[in-house]
Amino acid sequence: MREEHNNNNLINLGISLFFGLIILLIYSLYYEGEYKKTLKEETIGLATRIKQGRQKTLRYYFYYDKKRILGSASLANPNLVNKFYRVKYDPNNPEKGHAIILNEELQPDSITLVKAGFIKTKYYIYDAGVTCKYIEYSKWK
Repeated sequence: MREEHNNNNLINLGISLFFGLIILLIYSLYYEGEYKKTLKEETIGLATRIKQGRQKTLRYYFYYDKKRILGSASLANPNLVNKFYRVKYDPNNPEKGHAIILNEELQPDSITLVKAGFIKTKYYIYDAGVTCKYIEYSKWK
């Protein structure tokens, strides 16, 4: 009799945990959907590097009102670095409400990048082996 009582308790505990997990899953999906509804505006973001820590994260930034806003994504693939992607953000709070869309890489033209807040900077590398001159390069920042 005592063994039957213990089995019933285990079954009840298992059923309670199962339904608790289902409720938690439904709540998290609902909350994620509500969060994505607040991200109404889009701009261009640049994935810059992979940060090492407890967990590898992809670091990116975008501009809002001439202010540089930094962000990170948990997907840390080295093939995504130094490429442009869409960023959705909350216009009421862009520092805290933003997400990078890594589905497809953007190939924006220079006018689009300037409108998004990026500037083209020049830098020089000294070619000591062949020409002994500085070679000019440029990149978007």
